[in-house]
Amino acid sequence: MSGVSMRYCAGLGGFDALESRVARFGYSPHRHAEVVIAAYGAGHKRASCGRDSFDIRPGDLLVVGPETLHSGETGAGPGWHYLSIYLRPDQIAAATGLAVPEVETRVAGHRLHQGIHAQDWLRAATSHSLALSELLVALFAAPGDPPPMRHASAGLLRVRDRLADDPASAPTLTDLAALADMSPAHLSRQFRAIWGLSPFQFLTANRTRLAHQHIAAGAPLADVAHTVGFADQSHLNRWFKRIYGVTPGAFAASRAGAVISVQDPRSARA
Repeated sequence: MSGVSMRYCAGLGGFDALESRVARFGYSPHRHAEVVIAAYGAGHKRASCGRDSFDIRPGDLLVVGPETLHSGETGAGPGWHYLSIYLRPDQIAAATGLAVPEVETRVAGHRLHQGIHAQDWLRAATSHSLALSELLVALFAAPGDPPPMRHASAGLLRVRDRLADDPASAPTLTDLAALADMSPAHLSRQFRAIWGLSPFQFLTANRTRLAHQHIAAGAPLADVAHTVGFADQSHLNRWFKRIYGVTPGAFAASRAGAVISVQDPRSARA
């Protein structure tokens, strides 16, 4: 089955996101004015960027720079499934703290990141500015920051407390970096080094825990997602199941006396 959907996302001043399931199809050589970041979830694609040709498989992430000629066609199997976003260099600069000319240098041509399974991360980035900024920092920010701290600095503690005390609001990575008095890239790395989660993952875990508390207290499911800061019910469902192994609805039913079961125990680790 083939299908293409595109939607407009509000982060960084607005950008397009496209999700496509392609069966036995080829894209003619073409260019985009934006940076294209595409995460592949299924299938096999044979791609060309500039003079290079290569295979793309599930779990791979491809970055194609502005005005880079590229094409693609179905490889072995029925087709492929991917999610892609389209960003201008100045938007990436705003998220990472890099200068626009530096971003333009780093996004030139193309890069293939194999086996990093970033589709869920990219999907989160279409709805959450913090997740988007973290993805861009991971892809484009310069190496060479100071080594990870052994203990949290006062700035990192301020960020942690901000995310823990008010999980329903949605700060940007730039906001948090200013609070920590460090660059976005430095904050992202140091926060993960201390607490084992990125700021976005930490925020989402706190939102999910807050949702758990609201549901346990009998709050209507229809209200919980918005109350704790999730974009919609589907986002809450996805994260709740990852952390607790069941959906919010199943958890609410269990609190009402129903017996619930999880058919696949791996769902809690999906």
